[in-house]
Amino acid sequence: MKEKWKAIASLLEGEYDIQVQGSYEGWGAGYDPKVLPLVEMWARGEVQDIPSNIKRPVGVVFGIPDLVRKSEEYIINAIRHEISYLLSADLPLWKMGQREFFRFGYQPTAFLVLYTVLESIRADERILEQYLNSAYTLRRRYEEVLANLKNTYPYHEFALGFLRLWLSKPEEIDTSVRRQVLSLEDFFKEYIKADSQRAYLLLMEEAFGKYRACIEDSLEFNYIDMLIEEALGKTKQGHKGRIMTDILKKLPEEYQHLMSSFKSSRQVPEELRRDILKRLKNLPDWMKDYIKQMSYMSLLERDLEFISYFLPKTLQTEVEHRGFVSFLIKGWEETSSEGSGLSQKDAKSSEESPIDRKYKREYGLDQEEFRRYQLLMRGIMPFVESMKRKFKRLMPEEEEGWLWGYTHGRRVDYRKMHIEIPTKRGRIYQRRVIPEKKQLAFKLLLDVSSSMKREDKIENAIKSLLLFSQVLSEMKMPFSIDAFAERIFSIKSFEEDYMSAKARILELNKMLGGGTNIEKALLVSGEDLQIFCRKQGIKGVMLVFSDGEPTRGLKGEALKDLIRELKARFPIVGIGVGETKNFVEEYFDKTGIKIRDVSMLPSAFMLVMENQFRRLQSSS
Repeated sequence: MKEKWKAIASLLEGEYDIQVQGSYEGWGAGYDPKVLPLVEMWARGEVQDIPSNIKRPVGVVFGIPDLVRKSEEYIINAIRHEISYLLSADLPLWKMGQREFFRFGYQPTAFLVLYTVLESIRADERILEQYLNSAYTLRRRYEEVLANLKNTYPYHEFALGFLRLWLSKPEEIDTSVRRQVLSLEDFFKEYIKADSQRAYLLLMEEAFGKYRACIEDSLEFNYIDMLIEEALGKTKQGHKGRIMTDILKKLPEEYQHLMSSFKSSRQVPEELRRDILKRLKNLPDWMKDYIKQMSYMSLLERDLEFISYFLPKTLQTEVEHRGFVSFLIKGWEETSSEGSGLSQKDAKSSEESPIDRKYKREYGLDQEEFRRYQLLMRGIMPFVESMKRKFKRLMPEEEEGWLWGYTHGRRVDYRKMHIEIPTKRGRIYQRRVIPEKKQLAFKLLLDVSSSMKREDKIENAIKSLLLFSQVLSEMKMPFSIDAFAERIFSIKSFEEDYMSAKARILELNKMLGGGTNIEKALLVSGEDLQIFCRKQGIKGVMLVFSDGEPTRGLKGEALKDLIRELKARFPIVGIGVGETKNFVEEYFDKTGIKIRDVSMLPSAFMLVMENQFRRLQSSS
């Protein structure tokens, strides 16, 4: 499978004359480290223009997990889209547009809602000029995006109207903005063919006026949505909940009850909506100020969710104050094709103290990490020794030996000559016997999503990982550890020495956050396990630990089907925590283990390993 990704990378390198690498860590792009400060200044809008060769990245990393279940044609065009988007992105314009919208009194992300969609289409137009046969898969990508978008407002639909025009589906443009979008059809045709500077001017001169009206309409819809959320009793934090309660109570009692019968502002009759908005205008000034602030934040959150579908994945982003989106520009380092070429700015300094270097050589950890490691291992070592003794009884190490009874060989067994010569059987030779080593490869998947922050889950999980790793390492069993949330993080590969992975295990508590995408974790880690086992000619087992329901990717019957499909290839055991019903019971069926408390995790790992070793022995 890895050869497939290398072949795709090689094809795209030839097309774009930049380095292309696949990675299980996600998307990214890197620039020449020597000119990185200048590129960063340009991206922030501090320098208006720089030479075109400096703007061009040295390499691009594509995220394999996002593409693993797609056709080859889809994969190639998805990466083409990202590279084309990256090469055409005039980053200072992204900042300038947000600043202009902010000065007009709108959330800056409102600019990006329109700009990211138009720029995404413009990038694909460049692809179609060279590869006309890419049209089908490029359009299919957008159809998938449109199917996932929810909770849109008129200005979101205004931006999507141009996408539907490009897909030749004008009839699907939302009725609230269809007239405005169709009136700008000539603008759109000119925009997607223009260069960056010209395209930006066209947007601000020709489209902004009509787009601005859609933003104003959306603001009114958002006020109603916040009242509906309050009426439905949705949880809010801090003063936001209290203020919205007070605002809702300013409406007539019949309106208060009526609001709970709607799911969104789009369902509220226009006459009722207008009356509610009129009443909101008569609120005290401090209340009107608060609802404006809360609406600002609410629209920011919706915008960020919307633009995540259209931002270039290769440009890692962060949200600054007041919702400004900033790109994280990184350097590119020459590395092997197995790893990512992106250099990490926040990597530890190479200048370590002599004592830290000594600790690193001996233990794989610096002095502070080793101190913490010892504290954790203090409560684990008795279990380590107990598990080692138990597993060695199950899988005793057989020594090399000599077996007699052969008619040919180099070593004569003189003790058998007095029997074998008179009977004329001639089995007087011995042969060296090297026992076949019985091995299992373990792949451990650990959930590091936001839910792991509760109680002492992550601390107990780290202890269990150290126990798991120490035992398998001393038994010379190959194992790999991946952490997952919305993305997959490799903590230890099969080929890597355990000592070099200790520090990453200790740092797992800093990785917590995000949703739970078990589908992506199973696919990526399952492929890695299969490739390793196939190369080594051994059997593999996957252990999945999670404390909550999946919030991303496949769910329900679709996820059950995927797990059943993977179980046909290798054993998968799910370990869940909690007294109440959890996902392992539902999705993993007979191979799911539920433990009441996370402190029982070491015992659960021990039980799973023991069962798998017994199976290996019986199959032998």
